[in-house]
Amino acid sequence: MAGATYKRVMLEIDGVKFFPVEAKYTLNRQANNVGRRVGESLVGRAYAWVDAAQIDNISQNNQVELWKMATESKDPLHKVSITYYLDDSDKVLSNIEFMGWISVFQYTNPKISNVPGTGGTIGTADAAATGTLSFANLLYLELAVVLDEANVTKHKFTK
Repeated sequence: MAGATYKRVMLEIDGVKFFPVEAKYTLNRQANNVGRRVGESLVGRAYAWVDAAQIDNISQNNQVELWKMATESKDPLHKVSITYYLDDSDKVLSNIEFMGWISVFQYTNPKISNVPGTGGTIGTADAAATGTLSFANLLYLELAVVLDEANVTKHKFTK
């Protein structure tokens, strides 16, 4: 995977800036049985998958900072910005800004398959270990978008 120069999407959480492999932003609202909006049911979430082994993109210190944000005992909000770029360039396609917090911090090393000596499919030797994904370590973040009265005006989608 690419390092800090790879620019399809950039995520910044209170000054911790990095380029995830994938970033997803969702916004949804409930509807009643006749299709009308249910008041105060607007929910926003952001999801990010980061190649944690690319320390030129997301340093170990920044990973620790994100973990600290995820484990805070109080309820502070963090300024979040997700910038999507057009064609891996500097041209911004869209930007989402909101106040939020890290609701899921998951660190994993993806499963290894086809381990030598475990057999394999008929007619193959399965002599090499291969990862199901091309990541040694994967950091997954889920962010809650805070849309209460005090913060809804800080929730923006721009080009």
